[in-house]
Amino acid sequence: MAEVVDRSIAVVNNHLLTWSDLDAQMRFEALENKRALKDLGERERHEAFDHLVQYRILSDQMQGTVPASEAEVSARINEVRALWQIDKDEAKWAATLTSYGLSVEELRELVRTQVEILKFMEFRVRPLVRVSRREVEDYYTNTLAPEVMARRLSPEPVEAVTPKIRELLMEQKMNREMEKLLENLRMQSSVQVLWDGVK
Repeated sequence: MAEVVDRSIAVVNNHLLTWSDLDAQMRFEALENKRALKDLGERERHEAFDHLVQYRILSDQMQGTVPASEAEVSARINEVRALWQIDKDEAKWAATLTSYGLSVEELRELVRTQVEILKFMEFRVRPLVRVSRREVEDYYTNTLAPEVMARRLSPEPVEAVTPKIRELLMEQKMNREMEKLLENLRMQSSVQVLWDGVK
């Protein structure tokens, strides 16, 4: 029987990425977004490749600083199961994983990587982000209150919604900081693409 040789698709900071890495990432992203494998195309392949490259670059930065606990991995898997509405039915969940070509162990490793990346990004970015009282008030006055009044409702007092507004603005700022961090790290990294299918 002929041996199947895995295709090398890129080298990221001296780390080799292979077709099987990309294939597993695509299958995982399809599972967590409830997308049928048959619907995956070039766009999904490029997105999964970008995520793989980001993960590889960030892994070099992390060096084990924010390991994911088994409980965190299980919690994320349970979120995916809830999306599929397979919270309790183990046989149905096993069949779903099989249909996506993923074993329980592969899924846990893919989720572990995802959780650790998110934890690291928060660890790096959250200390840089502040939301001022003025920003909260501006959002309330210019965005939230007009939206509520447009629905012919009375907005709650600013004090009542301050925690929610602060959380929303924090998340927006963190997302922008994460994008900047990823962009800077990507510029400092060596990414050599070996396969035209991901260019």
